[in-house]
Amino acid sequence: MKVFGITAPMTGSGKTTVTLAFLSRLKNSTGFKIGPDYIDGGLSSKVTGNRTWNIDRWIQGKAYSNVLAGAASKYDYGVVEGVMGLYDSGSPIDLSTYYYFRKFSIPYVLVIDVSKLAESAYYIAKSFITPLTLGVVINRYGSEKHLQMVSKAFYDHGVPVIGAIPRDNRFTVPERHLGLHTGQEVADIRERASMVSGYLDMGFLDNLPDRKFQHPAENANPGGTGEIWVALDRAFNFYYADSLWALERMGNVHYFSPISGERPESPDLVYFGGGYPELYAPELSANNALRRMISDYSESGGNIIAECGGLMYLEKEMETGSGVYPMGGVFSGTVKQNDKLTLSYTQLSAVLDSLLFRRGETIRGHEFHYSSIVDEGEKSLVNIMGKGIDGMDGLRIKNTLGSYSHISLNRYSRRLERKIREHHGSM
Repeated sequence: MKVFGITAPMTGSGKTTVTLAFLSRLKNSTGFKIGPDYIDGGLSSKVTGNRTWNIDRWIQGKAYSNVLAGAASKYDYGVVEGVMGLYDSGSPIDLSTYYYFRKFSIPYVLVIDVSKLAESAYYIAKSFITPLTLGVVINRYGSEKHLQMVSKAFYDHGVPVIGAIPRDNRFTVPERHLGLHTGQEVADIRERASMVSGYLDMGFLDNLPDRKFQHPAENANPGGTGEIWVALDRAFNFYYADSLWALERMGNVHYFSPISGERPESPDLVYFGGGYPELYAPELSANNALRRMISDYSESGGNIIAECGGLMYLEKEMETGSGVYPMGGVFSGTVKQNDKLTLSYTQLSAVLDSLLFRRGETIRGHEFHYSSIVDEGEKSLVNIMGKGIDGMDGLRIKNTLGSYSHISLNRYSRRLERKIREHHGSM
């Protein structure tokens, strides 16, 4: 697999736009996203038609180094989109884009937003140019004269200009309170990416070597027989690829749409990921048969994992700007929308056994939401880092586990695999 990265001096420079543009030109390609972001990965999956893989050593633990290897044998090209600016981390351990590029010797393209710059663009970029730099993409130039002023210094200093993209609103992915719109919602994302790709020079790919990575050891026994159902639609679409990869080793993975009222059939596990349930509260609330089925399944001891948006759906009710809507009713709390974003890596300690964790275990994850929950129910996790539900998380009822924290199921798969096998054997 030929692999290269996309980074920038700062967030908002156009990394995602450039990443999607490159992917639109590469056959049999896959995207990688450094950090816990789901939305960028969903967009690149929409462009390639293939799964996008997060790389995050906080969330994935030692298994993060296996992600590239897991995809290398399947694809011809991999494009790794960085997080924030090249050197940004802001964490107890180095989680910067440059850490991963240096760790895996990934050469990268530097995206420079020049909308408010001219000759100074080179001197800003200079601090982000290393021996791994392939060249720069000049983004959001205003005119041909502006482009000439910006690019001259790069040419004079021997820095290849791999592309130059004019300022054009057609190239911008719409945003909302949690960031960009998701791949489920931007119907023309392939067309937008293809349009931008016309401004890129792909010639540098000829000199990129084919990379081989050590193939990962499996964390679970392949060939599981469990029936696993994953909620997937506009309301629920935040999933780590390595979590789905782990579930596929545990059994047969099926997808269903809660918005449409689709119901899992004879499940051994139901998985509700994150997303935007608050935007679709009326539709979710109206599907009474699904809500009853999920409540009954939980009450019978069925296995349910609900992360963030999934947890919101399993609560008794959700308050939005348009009213109060009954939700799944597995838990007894109320979801309220906030104006303030909760965004943080999390570290938690298990104070009770649950579907995924044993008491005393330490868990690492990520939370990302504009909501709060009032729920006095039993919680199995306490936050060491992160907010959760007033410093606690992991609402637990029988074999249902709901948390604001998103985690890698691949990292915490052993206990879950056994629970799925036990449930399947009891059917």
